[in-house]
Amino acid sequence: MENNFDEVINRIGTECSKWDGFEKRFPGLNAKGCLPMWVADTDFKAPKKVIEAIVEKAKFGIYGYPKSKGEFFDSAVIQWIDKRHAWKLNKEWIVATAGVVPALTYVIQALTKEGEGVIIQPPVYYPFKRCIINNHRETIKNPLRFDDQKLNYEIDFEDLERKVKDPNNKLLILCNPHNPVGRVWSEQDLRKIGELCLENGVIIFSDEIHSDLILKGHSHTPLGKLNEQINQNVITAYSGSKTFNLAGLQISAIIIPNGKLRRKYIQQLEINSVSDINIFGLIAMEAAYKYGENYLHELLDYVEANIDYAIEFTEKNLKGVNIIKPQGTYLVWADFRGTGLSADEIDRFVIEKAKIAVDLGRWFGEEGAGFVRFNFACSRSTLQKALNQLKSALDDPYIK
Repeated sequence: MENNFDEVINRIGTECSKWDGFEKRFPGLNAKGCLPMWVADTDFKAPKKVIEAIVEKAKFGIYGYPKSKGEFFDSAVIQWIDKRHAWKLNKEWIVATAGVVPALTYVIQALTKEGEGVIIQPPVYYPFKRCIINNHRETIKNPLRFDDQKLNYEIDFEDLERKVKDPNNKLLILCNPHNPVGRVWSEQDLRKIGELCLENGVIIFSDEIHSDLILKGHSHTPLGKLNEQINQNVITAYSGSKTFNLAGLQISAIIIPNGKLRRKYIQQLEINSVSDINIFGLIAMEAAYKYGENYLHELLDYVEANIDYAIEFTEKNLKGVNIIKPQGTYLVWADFRGTGLSADEIDRFVIEKAKIAVDLGRWFGEEGAGFVRFNFACSRSTLQKALNQLKSALDDPYIK
């Protein structure tokens, strides 16, 4: 392998949230000394070409305002999405933005009014709800249904249809692949979502930030690719931040084919004075999309091997714990309800006894109670350490 994902990099003291800032994430719990396996930030170095591109610009020594998002950025995004997902983008659809969550905020501000409803599908990435609440919109839940036998989540389409038919609900936030449950929604599911929203005047913000991280046996379908009518009703968010660990550079490509929606979005960027983009973010994502394909292939092989290793270990050693094998992402949703512990006890057990910093299930909504989310984009030795800590903690007869 060209990339050494087994390398353990000491990130303590590097001003990273994952390793230096996690204790404050757990008020009321003693998280001191935990092994960080939370936030979607890999423990891997970015591709060499990305590092070289950033270093080259840094050596130039002048960091003035960039002329624009850049022809090269546009070209890199268009070629990457076409090659990875067979969706041909038009250059004018692309609006470079400082991150996907900020982009969602601007969409909410531009396309909905205070008091109007925004639909989410919990358990789901918790910043979605935060964006809705912070902008004084109403959070409308279309909870996913969990099949305990198949260890799988499905969309409740009957409930979704009721929600989109409410004229007060103006926007649906779709997560595909879904974070945290790891579902890669089928073309059939996506078509049903797209048609329901189109028929009822509900715009879709499709967060596809994890779309490069698709595991074997599955494939990603961009919602906007399905047909021209759905395409005109969808805003799609892409970024190299999860795939290539560029989150600190705050860069995303927001795809808005509908000219009217795009103009409203750009106007909102101008209202918030956030039209300019960090030059290093542009350079990094451009390099990642131009030269990062081999890195991605090796990353996926490594992460999938980590997931398989963890599932086998869990089945043998962690009684009462079930890992929902993801179809996409390096984030793993684990069901601890079989341990007999309450949701509060599970949170305390993982943080205080097993000493692993994870994303607690209820952060993703009450539907996540009894679950936790792990980040398996780490060295195998880190994963082994975490699993052994879980085993030791569960083997203790006084875990409660």
